[in-house]
Amino acid sequence: MLKGADDVAMEQEDSVSRNGEMASWDINDIKLPQDVKHTDWFQEWPDSYVKHIYSSEDKNAQRHHSSWAMRNTNNHNSRILKKSCLGVMVCGNDCSTLDGRKIYLRPAICDKARQKQQRRCCPNCSGPLRLISCRGHGGYPVTNFWRHEGQFIFFQSKGAHDHPRPETKLEAEARRSIQKAQTAFSPTCPRLKRFRETE
Repeated sequence: MLKGADDVAMEQEDSVSRNGEMASWDINDIKLPQDVKHTDWFQEWPDSYVKHIYSSEDKNAQRHHSSWAMRNTNNHNSRILKKSCLGVMVCGNDCSTLDGRKIYLRPAICDKARQKQQRRCCPNCSGPLRLISCRGHGGYPVTNFWRHEGQFIFFQSKGAHDHPRPETKLEAEARRSIQKAQTAFSPTCPRLKRFRETE
């Protein structure tokens, strides 16, 4: 069953009250707490300035998973993994699907692939795609930090996402496989065709 925003907020409040350690550490501390009584449930969409302590056995935490589109960022501390949000791709025509949903695509991680992605057409209306960059951390992208220490994986997020949630990785893969099947039977969008001709 999917959790609502209220459920997630209550879980976060519970974890803060349950773990006195939650407020007393920073990801850059020389030493992080190891007397943690309870670890947190994994958060797929961490937002705002939050901290979580996960078990080192948690598979999602081990993979540094986030449903936000995040990429590894240079960090001078080899013990801390730093990831920055790439934002979301939207339809330049602001179209909606038949069931009323907006188009919020996952931006590609690689700069070159993301540039190519912006020259593609909206999968719904064939309009132009546009990147909304994340600027939720004082004008810079929201940043997530991960650090493995002993039996725990410490997570800290800095900034609040100022854009809609992109599709998840699974949703993006499903959409791409449907598009590949449809491409065999339908003409390419005029904008993409013109771009290929000019190349």
